[in-house]
Amino acid sequence: MSLPSVTGLDHYIIRVNDLNAATAQYRKLGFALAPQGVHHQGTRNQTLILDANYLELLYFPPALQATSRFAHYPESYQGPVAVALQTTDSAAVHRELAQVGIHAEAPEGGGRPVHLPDGAENAAWLNTRFPTGALGAPDFFTCGHLTRHLVYRPEWQDHPNTARRVEALVVVHPDPLSLRSAYEQAFGRISIGNTGPDGWTLRRGSLRLLFLTPQAFQARFPGITPPASAQGAWFAGSIIGVRDLAQTRHVLAANGVQAQDNAYGELVVNPADAAGALQVFVQESHA
Repeated sequence: MSLPSVTGLDHYIIRVNDLNAATAQYRKLGFALAPQGVHHQGTRNQTLILDANYLELLYFPPALQATSRFAHYPESYQGPVAVALQTTDSAAVHRELAQVGIHAEAPEGGGRPVHLPDGAENAAWLNTRFPTGALGAPDFFTCGHLTRHLVYRPEWQDHPNTARRVEALVVVHPDPLSLRSAYEQAFGRISIGNTGPDGWTLRRGSLRLLFLTPQAFQARFPGITPPASAQGAWFAGSIIGVRDLAQTRHVLAANGVQAQDNAYGELVVNPADAAGALQVFVQESHA
């Protein structure tokens, strides 16, 4: 198996232009909120911690935007920008990437204070950043938590909308099959599934990526349009498994959020109501 030290999805990043406004939108979507954080390098974030993975709203102050790894996005863009892969050893992933022909920069440590009732503690991690565009789309890095207990805390995992986990990430590409060989080399043939004219699926542990053609995306999520800055590929957002889809629907309606049922039994929220990210709620599988 290629990249054996990658075990699933840890989280994904949604770049936002106003952290407080984006936080308010996700509160209306029915998410409980961990305290906002400030990374040591100066970026600010809001995490939405689920059972096994999470969403991160990330804000870059103006002084940091030009040197951000996401500086190639238009200044006005907000929405999904990167996927954090789950691992316990980012250094091992760095070595494994080299073995499949992907030469990444050395792993880099980071951290931020986490404010708890008994005081602040420092969350720390060691990450390996894949070269931008190494797999075509989306961009990846590993998140090797050194203090996982400071991130995945029970008091932040109980959500009014009953969200449990990110079931899948959705990527739109004009020719999804053109990406398959790079992913097969990185993750192994066994990780590739559901290949057809509309796209294909990557699976690795808790990581599931749906690669769809624009036509297949529109058929599944009618009325959802790509951002004006989208050129070819578009990392659209996520499908989130919930314990009780009826309760999710109730929370959204009570908070004035419009959502549409699609032909797949999914409840679809427009990116305009979720800081530029498509958010789709689905009854979790108990299989």
